[in-house]
Amino acid sequence: MKTVVIFLAIIGHAAANLLMPGIYTEVVEIQQGKYQLIGVPQAALNGTIVQLEFTCDPDVDLEFDTEYVLRSSPCDKEFFNTKENERRQNLVFYFNETNQNHIPDTFDYNEIVYYKSPIQTISCKGSHGRFLFPIPTGPMAVKQVTPVHVDRVKRDTGLGSFHTAQTIPRDGIYYMIIKVVGKSFPSNLNANTNVTISVQWKAPYGFLSAIDWPLLRFYKIMCVFYSALALLWVYYCIKYYRDILRIQYWIGAVIVLGMVEKAFFLSEYATMNDTGSSIDGILEIAEIVSCAKKTMSRVLVIIVCVGYGVVKPRLGQTLNQVAGVGLVYFIFCSIEGIARVSKNTVEATRQKQFAALPLVLTEMIIFYWIFTSLAATIRMLRLKRNDVKLNVYRHFANTLAFSVIASVVFMLWSMIYHIFPTCRVDWKELWVDTAFWHVLFCFILIVIMILWRPSQNNQRYAFTPLLDDSEDENDQDEIFNAFAPGYDILTARTSGSGAETRKLREAEKEQERKDEAIKEDLRWIEENIPTTLADTLIGGLDDNDEIESKQLEVSKML
Repeated sequence: MKTVVIFLAIIGHAAANLLMPGIYTEVVEIQQGKYQLIGVPQAALNGTIVQLEFTCDPDVDLEFDTEYVLRSSPCDKEFFNTKENERRQNLVFYFNETNQNHIPDTFDYNEIVYYKSPIQTISCKGSHGRFLFPIPTGPMAVKQVTPVHVDRVKRDTGLGSFHTAQTIPRDGIYYMIIKVVGKSFPSNLNANTNVTISVQWKAPYGFLSAIDWPLLRFYKIMCVFYSALALLWVYYCIKYYRDILRIQYWIGAVIVLGMVEKAFFLSEYATMNDTGSSIDGILEIAEIVSCAKKTMSRVLVIIVCVGYGVVKPRLGQTLNQVAGVGLVYFIFCSIEGIARVSKNTVEATRQKQFAALPLVLTEMIIFYWIFTSLAATIRMLRLKRNDVKLNVYRHFANTLAFSVIASVVFMLWSMIYHIFPTCRVDWKELWVDTAFWHVLFCFILIVIMILWRPSQNNQRYAFTPLLDDSEDENDQDEIFNAFAPGYDILTARTSGSGAETRKLREAEKEQERKDEAIKEDLRWIEENIPTTLADTLIGGLDDNDEIESKQLEVSKML
């Protein structure tokens, strides 16, 4: 069970990818006696057109030569997620024309599409500070490739209306390597020799990469879905406004935050698709809103599992604990989210892992708390044989058990097909790694909405003293018999001679009936626990202290 909790603790952190921009801009300084290589990777679909633009100071008498190589790969890890030293040597390897039929020996595939442009001489004065690479001399060609060893090299490298430099002929991961060489320099040594290089990848649908494009449609669907959930919840709350429980306000808050979160992500992806660049700060705001939703959802599950409003009229000291854990989780989640979206996917990997470690530990504590509280609540309802509330928590426990199993299965599948392979050819399915957790969260939220929906029977689920059934039945019989004929004559016997003796005898019989009912309850518990898959999963959480406290409670009842 602890292994399952650890697996769940890394939900949402296993497949966190940055949104890839459609327009890359890099400033390089032209230096005498040196050339520079700039690599720009992108996932592109068939029909994507590429524009290459250079801008510099039009008043500076600067000339430089430039050319580029554009090649494909079926493996996204070949151009993405490489270390700095590997990226440097790969730039030289891929740009070298003698390697147009070669690939690094760490990968294994048969063919690529390849194009190398002719050399263009650019004059900052002659081009008025702006130069667009001309139309290609021909289409990209298919090349048969063989693996070779990549030698270590050291070179100076940089990073980094529509005028088409090249058109992508097939789906794949592409790498454009641009070479810039200074040719003629101004006499003034202090003159500005910086050149801004801009590469634009425009697909038929917009500037989003082929990996991120499915998520735009996914967030559109999720926005509509959350809006429908919100309208449905508001309708039921208005219809049964006299019987609203406090926990139903929490559910409404989670729905609203989920709708706002999806709206922010949709806005970010739509902006990137339309303009090719992101609005500063909007992705960070979206991550903070997402952390607020995650915090509210975890707090909601905790208070549901501890039985707030069902077996407990108020949280008491637990409220401070829940608020403290929620605040700590929100802080750690915000730090991890901002660090993840503010850093390049290749750089600062250790800083990201360090930022995620406190969040993972907090997730483990929360999940352990959830399962232990749920086990205690179900145990109490079973002891009191409150079938109405027990059925609600059985369904909820089965839902959490199903979520655990689905999460573990999906994470194993993701590791086998998306993380471990060196050549990840199904890169078009990477969006599923992000979408799955949103769908799983919606599934749990829908189950909570169904189980704790506003209705005219809300008081059946609200907190009431958990009395024995026999006492309830006796009270009801006394109420109804008071209106029967002859009831006054029968009750008069209790005030005559020998009344005290009769009362004492009836009290002893009543006590015997209660003792027998308790024994039957204990026999029923031994025969029927556990009864569900969720009970089997959470049953292992009982420790010695809980067993001793249970035995003490039973001994008191006897």
